[in-house]
Amino acid sequence: MLTVAYTGEPDELFEFDEEGKGRLFGRDDAACDIVIWSAINGTELSRVAGRIWRTEGELWLRNLSTRHDLHLSQPGLPEEAPLPPRRDDGRDPGPARSIPGDVAYVRGPGGCELVVHQRRASFETDRRDDADMTSHVPPVPEHLRAVAAALCAPLLSGSQLPAAYSEIMKNADTGSLKRTRTLVAELCAPYVAEVPHLRERIIARQEREERELELPAEARLRGGVWTYEQTEDRSAEPEEIRRRRALALPDYYEVAHLLVRRRLVAGSDLRQLRDPRSEPPRPEA
Repeated sequence: MLTVAYTGEPDELFEFDEEGKGRLFGRDDAACDIVIWSAINGTELSRVAGRIWRTEGELWLRNLSTRHDLHLSQPGLPEEAPLPPRRDDGRDPGPARSIPGDVAYVRGPGGCELVVHQRRASFETDRRDDADMTSHVPPVPEHLRAVAAALCAPLLSGSQLPAAYSEIMKNADTGSLKRTRTLVAELCAPYVAEVPHLRERIIARQEREERELELPAEARLRGGVWTYEQTEDRSAEPEEIRRRRALALPDYYEVAHLLVRRRLVAGSDLRQLRDPRSEPPRPEA
């Protein structure tokens, strides 16, 4: 599984599940897939700073800025030689190179820091039929059908990860990231509350990530009752904790897989989503 996350939004995990799939990053929230929010009100980071894409089963990085370097590093190793800015002559596509290692960091000015995780073995996904679940599994509420479809769209096309919040916002036209997080939490809450087996899997996965990534424990049980809560503000967390958190799966991972396995969200639901072909193409730089 090949994923990238901006450490300022560690619960936004972007998967590169197909050959040739690429994403732009920078401070322009209209032009970029991965928005560097720490730089959005400044000029240090380019509007479109770079592109990450998949080729031959690995991720590559290209510097699209004409003003600043991009830096690559791996934990515990010296920093790689920086990728210099591209020439502003209309002909230079920008310097590019493969991203090394299982875990690497891409850094630029303005607080730009991306965690790249190239897992050689994907996370185990519980693909049982769920026939042993005797608990009632409620249908998707009508007002959340577009959100559920946008959440599960990558799974329906063969990916292992559901959509990131920013992708859900664009495809379901929810208006803002804050509202998108609220709607996803509302969608997930009844399934976590009413399906004990699912709740157990989520707890087991989060405890495993806390051990493996050395994350601070997060209490999710309140008085014996599970609560599916909106992500809290972690801006005050130490940088290293935010980097580790960016390697964890999103909280809604198991719920999205349940919706697809139980056919509560199907391919026909994708018709509710905004058609990206109706929008003008975005610039590469």
